[in-house]
Amino acid sequence: MKLGRDKYQLELRWTKVEYEKEGLAKINGAYFAGPALKISQKLNEQDEINIDMTKQYMIFLPSFYIAKIKWNGVEYREDRIYLKEVIIENKYVNSIPKLKDTDYFLIDTAKHEEKKHAFYPNYDCYLLDELGELYKF
Repeated sequence: MKLGRDKYQLELRWTKVEYEKEGLAKINGAYFAGPALKISQKLNEQDEINIDMTKQYMIFLPSFYIAKIKWNGVEYREDRIYLKEVIIENKYVNSIPKLKDTDYFLIDTAKHEEKKHAFYPNYDCYLLDELGELYKF
């Protein structure tokens, strides 16, 4: 899947997803990749972003689906940013179709250049399978 604005594409990939507590998924081996890294600012060691997957999940949920991705540690290696101690928080994260180890998020960063970022607290996001296909639930 392409967003139509390739330079703003950011992928969040991982090697393993664990569901340990209600409303929380632990993501192991997580890293950011994609063209948006060339224009992004340096990440804080501890930080979070909100991803909005409402467009894709609205058939399951009675309200918006905005999840918080938090991390505690970053490491820059080659053309990737590896994240440590990553969790995804949302009250629905354990009750909707669960993330697979081979899935990944495609995040649209177009509205998040320095001048616009303050006006858009959430990043539009889509869940894709290992072949890069958008899930059509």
